[in-house]
Amino acid sequence: MRYHHGNLKSNLIDCAYEWIASNGIDNISLRKIAEIAEVSQTAPYRHFKSKEHLLAEVATLGFEKLSFEIDKNITTDDATDDLVRCGVTYIEFGLNNEHIIDLMFNYPIKKSEYPSLLESADTAFGLLLKRLKYLHDGKEGAAPLNSISTHAYVHGLLTILQMHQRIDKSSAGTEFFKASSAVKDNLEEMLSKFIKNLG
Repeated sequence: MRYHHGNLKSNLIDCAYEWIASNGIDNISLRKIAEIAEVSQTAPYRHFKSKEHLLAEVATLGFEKLSFEIDKNITTDDATDDLVRCGVTYIEFGLNNEHIIDLMFNYPIKKSEYPSLLESADTAFGLLLKRLKYLHDGKEGAAPLNSISTHAYVHGLLTILQMHQRIDKSSAGTEFFKASSAVKDNLEEMLSKFIKNLG
């Protein structure tokens, strides 16, 4: 057995996280995770009422890991640079955890039914909001909308770089490959310009 009594739930979540990170969401099931964790086929049902419940827990862990990585960026006297580093951290996390990011943002989990998932997602967004308030010198008005704009921009860049990452050699000469390569090479500059232009 790969777990100790009392931490089966967290072990199952970790196993599911690792499986999804490597293989994607397709073909995952409670029975599959039981097999990976080397427990009985019925064991996961003591902790998860459905596959969606397990996926919600994995998404929660994803947001917690993302928040941890972002929060490692120490706040300095340069609010723009702080936000750029957070944006780069977000993109690097997404590139290294493509299937997890897909689960966190695209999989149709009924988030309203999972308070811990909502809380973890809100915590991650709160880190961005906090830094934008700092950028706007504590002014409340512009920060929420600019938080949404910044997240949309950064997530859009992540999506482009994910597509770039998947391009095979036969398509390496396309215009999109050239443009997305430029994004990769000038990422910090693009983020800095966007943040400086926030109203």
